[in-house]
Amino acid sequence: MNKYIYSTLLMALAMLIFNACSDDNNDNKNGGTPSVRYVRPCDAAVADSLLASAYLGDRIAIIGENLGAVRAIYFNDQKAKLNPSFVTDNAIIVSIPSGIPSEKQDLIKLYTKSDSCYYTFETKVPVPSVKSMTCEYVAEGDIAYIQGLYFVSEQENPIKVTFSGNVEGELISCDVNNIAVKVPAGAQSGPLKVTSVYGTGESALHFRDERNIILDFDTKYPDGGWHHGWHGASGVGTDGGINGQYLVMAGDISDEAETSDSDYCYDVWSYYSNSPDVFDSGNLDAYELKMEVNVLDSWSSAALQVIFSGPGDAWMNWQETSDGGNPNEGFKWSESYPRALWIPWKDAGSYKTNGWITVTIPMNEFKYNDAGTAIGVNASGHYSGITLFVGKSGGVSGTACSPTFHIDNVRVVKNSK
Repeated sequence: MNKYIYSTLLMALAMLIFNACSDDNNDNKNGGTPSVRYVRPCDAAVADSLLASAYLGDRIAIIGENLGAVRAIYFNDQKAKLNPSFVTDNAIIVSIPSGIPSEKQDLIKLYTKSDSCYYTFETKVPVPSVKSMTCEYVAEGDIAYIQGLYFVSEQENPIKVTFSGNVEGELISCDVNNIAVKVPAGAQSGPLKVTSVYGTGESALHFRDERNIILDFDTKYPDGGWHHGWHGASGVGTDGGINGQYLVMAGDISDEAETSDSDYCYDVWSYYSNSPDVFDSGNLDAYELKMEVNVLDSWSSAALQVIFSGPGDAWMNWQETSDGGNPNEGFKWSESYPRALWIPWKDAGSYKTNGWITVTIPMNEFKYNDAGTAIGVNASGHYSGITLFVGKSGGVSGTACSPTFHIDNVRVVKNSK
């Protein structure tokens, strides 16, 4: 019902905007040569303002005569998506394409079946926008891979990547959505800045992120190594790591058998009966879980499950009570307890990484049971402990395998979008 209401409201709002942008309701599709008088915003509050330019992706209204027969619109050499429902004889509502023109002409080009019209209009390119990194932990001298938008690199004005610590990386390669850059000496934890001829954008994500790390497999053992739970997976390692020790998970997996907890399960449960959640769990939409993962061997069965729990689910502190609290892992096997499922092999049938990657899971995706059915997220009070394990199908059938996982830097941070 909520989805239906939301869709209806959007449709109503779109029609209000369209009416605000249209000079009249003339739906004549048989006019003569199209002409443009001016361009204005689609926001009714500023509809009287005229535009001489707008950014890629912006929505605008083109006002003129004989526009009803227009079949195609180009901004420079980029074709716009034209919706006939937003075309009248006197107005067209259209979004400027996000693609960067190969030639800066500053023209809107309108085409009918037999005629055309050009109108001078500047399409501005936004500053670079960093969306993600293949791996957020990269050593000095190694190559970092960055993904995003508007990475315009020209011979006279090459793209620049500046790391926290105010040190610039060596550009290896670049296209409009991807950058490869060598990490310089002195790079510190923090946001990246990417500069093009159009300006500088700063990332929301942090390179070598140190925010709110809840598992680093180095120092997060305040009880002397008991791990606050029953299992420590296959132990820890350092060879080939990216930030000290990392968790190792290794063993046999098949759809027919449960995995061994001593191979594929790691617990850190709430330490006290009143342990607080590790982030603002009343605002799940604003947060995401991140971790670095290296899958060394072919993985083709079961899901990597991430489960948050609270003191009411399981907690362990031998000093607080004589029996150690509530050593209960029933939530792990419960079909009614939500968790996140990472199954990157499900489409191709198998999966392995080429070194370390950063895995990102929005906290509002912690809503599935172990069979892959969406059952809704947990309320606050269930986010002070965490369990990582590989096991159960997640609703996807696979083939037997014996993969090795390395996991590090498990953290919950604000969205990087």
